[in-house]
Amino acid sequence: MAKVFLFGIDGAEPDLIFNQWREDLPNINRLMSSGSFARMKSTIPPTTIIAWNAMISGKDASELGVFSYTYKDSEGKTQLVSSKNIQSKLLWDILGEHNKRTIALYVPLSYPVKPIHGLMVSDFLTPSIDAECTFPSSLKEKIKQLGPTDFFFDVAVGLAGHKGLHLDHLAQKTKEMTEMQIRLVKDLAENESWDFFMTVMIGSDRLQHMAWRHFDPTHRRFIPDSPHKNTLKEYYIYLDGKLGEILSLLDKDTTVIVASDHGMVKQEGKININYWLMEKRYLFLTEDFKQEIEANKKLGKKTRLKYEGIDMDKTIAYGGGAYNARILINRKKVGDKYDTIIHDLTKGLLEIKDDQGKKLKNEVFRSEEIYNHSSNPECPDLTVFFDELRWASNPDFGEESLYSWESAMGADSAGHSKEGCFVISGPTILGRGNIGIIDIRQVAPTILNLLNLPIPVDITIKPLELKEVTSSARR
Repeated sequence: MAKVFLFGIDGAEPDLIFNQWREDLPNINRLMSSGSFARMKSTIPPTTIIAWNAMISGKDASELGVFSYTYKDSEGKTQLVSSKNIQSKLLWDILGEHNKRTIALYVPLSYPVKPIHGLMVSDFLTPSIDAECTFPSSLKEKIKQLGPTDFFFDVAVGLAGHKGLHLDHLAQKTKEMTEMQIRLVKDLAENESWDFFMTVMIGSDRLQHMAWRHFDPTHRRFIPDSPHKNTLKEYYIYLDGKLGEILSLLDKDTTVIVASDHGMVKQEGKININYWLMEKRYLFLTEDFKQEIEANKKLGKKTRLKYEGIDMDKTIAYGGGAYNARILINRKKVGDKYDTIIHDLTKGLLEIKDDQGKKLKNEVFRSEEIYNHSSNPECPDLTVFFDELRWASNPDFGEESLYSWESAMGADSAGHSKEGCFVISGPTILGRGNIGIIDIRQVAPTILNLLNLPIPVDITIKPLELKEVTSSARR
């Protein structure tokens, strides 16, 4: 019976996996050699929680209903997103309708878990083991037996807690976390019944954000002869070995996919988007929020954006997002001047240069150009990539200029890039080698095809044509 196993490596960069490190990753290399592989165009924006869910739904951000880690609730207050915000069916919902069992482990934005036809353990947004993090709840006992639960889901507490760890400590905790996570993967893969198994390793993302300048000589903050110059590569070699252990447990009918939600690119700095909007008189803050910002500045602290701090009676546009910028227009304020505002904002954003006056390769996307449901109230009017994401966006406050090297959440050595990895190998997969560039949304209908299931009519993107007419085991 056909099965699909999807091994997710968060943020795996194609150039490292397919080129620089390929020979050092024998298990991934073997899958590439026996099957097909591609650079995979990520979502706009290439945000972890959006991209993974686009992969397993066939939908874009507007159809998913998620654009960032925060959203504005009905009272105008800032809230953290969760699985409850997802508005589309995911693969396990569709598979359950056909009595197919799924095991889903650590998939971003799966907290809180919901009942599925199978097993689920939630992701790095999980606050603690006492939360709604497993289905069924009895799975918690297995997790407790693996080791310290305080960093089972992520290496540190909080959305960006890893940024506060020294790289030595981060590398150690990342490996310990991954070890626990892999042990559960192996246990359930071998001892439970399933048709589709998906797991996502978040450790790669955590290390890449912090370690990039230790090995990339083109980075403006490169550290020559760093003791951590091989830290990231060593983790990938370790992870490839663990993948090999998992592959040895799978039966011959299993198709294996190794994929990432996006790649990574060196981060040169951050563009303080709301500073720019205030300078251009698009954005105005409430008096209370301005006082909070000034009080934090005296303490040497930055202030995170919160929607309730925006004076909507005066504001024309405001910004959010990290790595990319999200620009939202206050339509009640601009009225019939909307198109003029969009034009002027786009022109200004494209002209932003770096801190040395160098022209950047900026990109500005209008919502109706990139989204199927651009009428979604959370949909940003403009999405901005500064210098092809080599410069990140910083929506926080407390800076005295357009440029900064950290946000209220901390500093980064690298940010998300526009393309991730896709590798597929199995008994019915054509060994086509490099197939170029694919769309991340194509993965969901491709998996349904592999499991011989119909593709729902609302998944309009086409599956990949990778199945052989006759079966011949390749892996």
